[in-house]
Amino acid sequence: MENGEWRQEVISVRHLWAGYNGEPVLEDVTLSVKELDFIGLIGPNGGGKTTLLKVLLGLLPPSQGEVRVCGRRVEEGRRCIGYLPQAVEFDRDFPISVRDVVRMGRLGRRRLLQRYTAEDDRIVAQALSSVGMLDMRDRPIGALSGGQRQRVYVARALATEPHILLLDEPMASVDPQASAGIYELLRQLNERITILMVSHDMSAISSNVKTVGCLNHRLFYHGEKQVTPDMLALAYQCPIDLIAHGVPHRVFPEHANEEVRG
Repeated sequence: MENGEWRQEVISVRHLWAGYNGEPVLEDVTLSVKELDFIGLIGPNGGGKTTLLKVLLGLLPPSQGEVRVCGRRVEEGRRCIGYLPQAVEFDRDFPISVRDVVRMGRLGRRRLLQRYTAEDDRIVAQALSSVGMLDMRDRPIGALSGGQRQRVYVARALATEPHILLLDEPMASVDPQASAGIYELLRQLNERITILMVSHDMSAISSNVKTVGCLNHRLFYHGEKQVTPDMLALAYQCPIDLIAHGVPHRVFPEHANEEVRG
């Protein structure tokens, strides 16, 4: 319930266990994502953030538990998802334009070997326009800055016409000035698209998302923007000090301790 309005659940994860070669990475994870949520997940390396996204995308089957996306099994519901991976490898000298990169987002909407249609081109242009890159549609992708390329990759995800965006460390290779612009873009997109983002940057997460969770094999999330010291200690298994200009401080507002369950 937000502002008195009921919001539909678009991702449902119940008692999820998943991992690799019989070793669990996610342990009894339960998460409910509502329409137009903007959730940031933080946690240490190896804690399962990317693994959770792989499960939601249908790339890794759960060993236990239930996952629904847009009310359907993952194999069907993943068509509702646009995805921005952690790192996009490319050859800067490969002659591919911005428009053709974004067109790749339409591949899942077409039959094998089917030509792009006028409708595909309209959706690609709309996606580029929404991220402020339409004027650069004919530029080689290798000629763009890191921030510009990241906007193009967001546009590629938007070209799938998603209800949900999954973002894996979207600012990892982007300078702070470009990051600020992309976070503003994400806030605008969140007016119509649900966003689930994972990141190591606690201060940026706290400033730009609606709610925050901590994931370290188990999920500590209670649907609020504030993160208690108890949540950080449980997630990171050690005391956390956040430093800015050499002075310890709290990024997250201080509030009364409460019991948090994964």
